[in-house]
Amino acid sequence: MNPKTWLISILLIGMIFSCKKEEKDKSYEALTHEDVESLEQSSLSTLDPIIYNGQFKGDYNGSEIALELDEDGDFIVYYKEKKIKGEWFKKDDGFLMELDSKKQLPFQFLLWSDNTTIMILNSDGTADDEGGNYLTRIEK
Repeated sequence: MNPKTWLISILLIGMIFSCKKEEKDKSYEALTHEDVESLEQSSLSTLDPIIYNGQFKGDYNGSEIALELDEDGDFIVYYKEKKIKGEWFKKDDGFLMELDSKKQLPFQFLLWSDNTTIMILNSDGTADDEGGNYLTRIEK
């Protein structure tokens, strides 16, 4: 056998053994009933409808803030010894709210975390980098 034929034979045999069939990982195909229940229990969003009216208190950039919402779309914010009135509007799926205060507030958008917590968003729509600026429901 000449060296060329021998080398080609070795390469062909190597290719045959290296081309084995790969088994597909089936663990990613479907969620089990237990997986779905675990996801539902640990989910951050809530399936309960949001109760938009109520009173909320919290901290916004180091200052105390209070918010009163009513179902008719009106709000009152108490911030830095000012009482600011305006209208609020649901956006998208209802978890996002826009406050129209005629530019009296330093923020415009709020995001519901759940029925008890609202996050005040930065002007670019992002959350506070320090993890602050939350309002917590104190009364329905």
